[in-house]
Amino acid sequence: MARRSLTQRLVMLLAPTVLTAGGVLIPTSALAAPATPHFEAAATTVVPHGDQAGHGTASAVRWVKSVDASSGISFALPGKSTPEKLESGGLHGRLYTVPTSDGFVYFLVVDLKGAGPAELKGLVEGTRQGIAEEYGDGTITSQKAGTVDSRPSLEARLTNTRDDLTASATETVTDDHVVQVLTVGSQTDERSVTTTHKHAVDSLRIP
Repeated sequence: MARRSLTQRLVMLLAPTVLTAGGVLIPTSALAAPATPHFEAAATTVVPHGDQAGHGTASAVRWVKSVDASSGISFALPGKSTPEKLESGGLHGRLYTVPTSDGFVYFLVVDLKGAGPAELKGLVEGTRQGIAEEYGDGTITSQKAGTVDSRPSLEARLTNTRDDLTASATETVTDDHVVQVLTVGSQTDERSVTTTHKHAVDSLRIP
């Protein structure tokens, strides 16, 4: 029962983040022209593309390394970002968002002790609900268990047929946190979304 309650709280936290990621109301027209807020990162470093850059969006931008001060978790995004504090159901988190040409990428770090692989599906479901509430529908097309930086993870693909959106989500749990990486873009540029997401996930480092 306690585990079900925890999953429900994760869903409550995740669903709204898709609607106002980084303080930007994501447009419903396939994210064709997202608003661009002013981002200031407290601790950022421009990192070279290296072999991870691949093609598409990941090779066309300057990736910036950031560190979540509360957890020490580091990651890279295709631009500078500053955390937006989130709170729901007694959970606290920080959301880091960067707009892309047709969507956005974000890292979410939630403070949570004792989470395990069972909670990973709760984060995926929260994302699906957020997409569905904002864009009219949302479908999980695949899920695959694995590891990120030696921690249990779940990778999922999601789609929105009404606005031709595609999303890649990767959820990870540690002893004290759950972490989500989400990349959203147009289905017509699915390869770029996939490449950008992989680059972001590969950059994740958990102390």
